[in-house]
Amino acid sequence: MKKVVFLLFLIFGVTIFNAQEVEKLIKNNNEFFTGKIDNSANLKVLFETISTENQEKNTYKVFGFSDVEGTKAYFEGTITFNAEKTKNSKDQSKIYDLKLSEKGNGKHNGIFSGVLTIKESSDKNQLKFEGAWTNYGNTLSFPFYFNN
Repeated sequence: MKKVVFLLFLIFGVTIFNAQEVEKLIKNNNEFFTGKIDNSANLKVLFETISTENQEKNTYKVFGFSDVEGTKAYFEGTITFNAEKTKNSKDQSKIYDLKLSEKGNGKHNGIFSGVLTIKESSDKNQLKFEGAWTNYGNTLSFPFYFNN
C-alpha cells in the first residue's frame, strides 16, 4: 500500500511540476514573442496570464495580447498538449494545439489557430507558435509564426 501511495504522489508531483514548467515557458519572462503575420507584418505576442484549465489533458487557459505593427488586440484561448503529434515528432519536440480568440468584432479581429512546438535544450528551450489567423467574418486569412 505504501508503494502505491508513493507512486501516486510521485506521478502527481511530476504532473504539477510539468504544468508549472510549461506555464513558465509560455509566460516567457514577461517578454514578447516576435514573428510575422502574412509573412510581412511584424507580430508581437505577450501572454499575461496562464493557468491550468484541465490538468489531465494538459490544457492551459491563456490571456494576453497581440500587437501587429502598433495595433493591439487582447485575446483569450487555450493551449492543449497533443500526445499524437508529439509521439510522431521527429526531433522529440512537445507539440500543443493552439487557439487564441481576439476580443473585438472588427475586420482585423479573429482567431489564431495552430500549434506550439517546444524543443527542450540544456541551453534554452525553444518555443515556436505557427498556424493561420482568420478574421471572424472569414474574409481574411494569413499565416503566422512567432517564437522566442
